[in-house]
Amino acid sequence: MRFSSHPQRWLSSILVTTALILVSTTVQSADGGPLPALRSLSADGQMSLSQSDRCPVCAMFPSRRPQTAAAMTLKSGETFYFCGNGCLLRTWLRPTVYLGIPQVEIDRLVVRDYFSGQPIDGRMATWVAGSDVVGPMGPAIIALGDAAQLSTFKNRHGGKTVFTFDKVDDALWKKISRRDLPAE
Repeated sequence: MRFSSHPQRWLSSILVTTALILVSTTVQSADGGPLPALRSLSADGQMSLSQSDRCPVCAMFPSRRPQTAAAMTLKSGETFYFCGNGCLLRTWLRPTVYLGIPQVEIDRLVVRDYFSGQPIDGRMATWVAGSDVVGPMGPAIIALGDAAQLSTFKNRHGGKTVFTFDKVDDALWKKISRRDLPAE
């Protein structure tokens, strides 16, 4: 590449690269963790996604696919939005890795009921993995607000693993994702 023949193009490339570096460094808070959402969950669990909110696991923008978004609120009141249920569950299992906090600091987990789209308590949901439903990160992990919906869901979409939140651990994660979690 000859820099002298196209100085404007060269300068433009430097400016774009510098801007990308500056933008990527603003995704973290002062302590090195991800930035919390601009707006918190409402009392009834409604998500107030902003275009700048980023999933703390994969850095996707949950506002681009709000129908799959999930949320976690800390006892401090901070909310983090996720691109999907899989990233939420990964963070539940490794909050020190993804948020820099211990699990005891997590207050609420809110996911969307697959059929209604309404927010539900993630700890009370019936979960399904291994269906034909695809989310932003690939095969989706589905939450159902009513266990009676399970038969209908499985008839339409299949599902290899059905579980409740109290069963979520490293072994289950490995089974449903075929991936190891990062070391703590």
